[in-house]
Amino acid sequence: MAVRVLIACALIIVIPCEARADGAGVIAVSKGERATVGAAMAQAMTGRAGRIVEDAVGEARAALSAGAVPIERVQKFRRVVDLVNEGWRAYTRVAVEVAAGRLAAARTEAEPLVALPGGPELYADAALRLGAVLGHLGRRAEAQAVLALAIALDPERPITLAEFSPDVVEAVDAARAAPVALQRVRIVTRPAGALIRIDSKDVGRSPLEVQLTRGQHLVIARAPMHHPAVQGVPIDAASVEIDLERDDEAARIAAGATQGLEEPAAQQLITATLRFADLDEVVLVADTVRRGGPTLLVQRCAGVPARCSAVVDVGYGDRSGLAAAARTAWDAARSGDLRYPPSVLGERDGQTDDGRCKACRNPWLWTGVGAAVVAATVITIAVVSGSQPPPIVGVDGGAFGAR
Repeated sequence: MAVRVLIACALIIVIPCEARADGAGVIAVSKGERATVGAAMAQAMTGRAGRIVEDAVGEARAALSAGAVPIERVQKFRRVVDLVNEGWRAYTRVAVEVAAGRLAAARTEAEPLVALPGGPELYADAALRLGAVLGHLGRRAEAQAVLALAIALDPERPITLAEFSPDVVEAVDAARAAPVALQRVRIVTRPAGALIRIDSKDVGRSPLEVQLTRGQHLVIARAPMHHPAVQGVPIDAASVEIDLERDDEAARIAAGATQGLEEPAAQQLITATLRFADLDEVVLVADTVRRGGPTLLVQRCAGVPARCSAVVDVGYGDRSGLAAAARTAWDAARSGDLRYPPSVLGERDGQTDDGRCKACRNPWLWTGVGAAVVAATVITIAVVSGSQPPPIVGVDGGAFGAR
């Protein structure tokens, strides 16, 4: 089951909340009106339990823009929260060395999450508590540097006696009032042009030089189609270089569905769409021409890697038959076994040069050894018009040979 999260919920420490996949979406390609084809398919699926998404790729794209992340990231947030809570409990029980170890580990594991919504607050909380523990251990200079970074990351957080002891509040006040010394730091990213944020402030695009207070800082770099990167700036650093890793899922979602998409790219698109659009399954729809008339090719797909139903091939006489064709295709595909790779998006043309149906020779649709072995079934439907429902004919793939 695909799951996405939008980091928006709050506990004592900010933590992502989960959404559970509960729906199905449509991924449509067409030489004509793709949106019309997608809408017809979504309408045909009305009545399926859960939500129906007319443009599943568009939904995934919007979710990415809104800050959706895979469920694995939630587990990392929770790991940090657990470490912070363990460390602070140890501190209150005067197991100070244990507390320092847990909180230092929490801060380290929180660093990559700073680029995500809620991440700066999570890191700041871990740093704040670590600074309190380091102060208790007599490591004053280190404690002040850690507290200063916590304040810079979450400047609006109140530090009061309702939550902390007087010595912690005093240490935070001292960190805020400490004299400021500046240093110049050059920041370079690969690729260039990444948006740079230092602690809680956007400072521009790389490469650039900035004046920073002398101390610890976190640089967050973001670039389109790349994973955000977080890197610490050590005291007295003169330069920072950051390599951003390409985000293949975001790139595939941005590219969207196109006719002629090869199987590996289709697999990647389906996986990313299921994850970020929060869906259980998707229906692939290609609007093409076969046997001299408009035709829908449909597969229902789910899982990672995606496995799909056999292709449903639905011919219809004119545009008024599109809705009926979509309903018939959905009725056929909805109960099919998910055993085959996605192939519908790979459709490039409706017919071969000699007019014969490509599907009849598509190895993903059927292969066989003798008439008794059939790897897939194509359900072929001939629709004369939208008002004349056609019969469904099951085609045994073993009856067709490569020509």
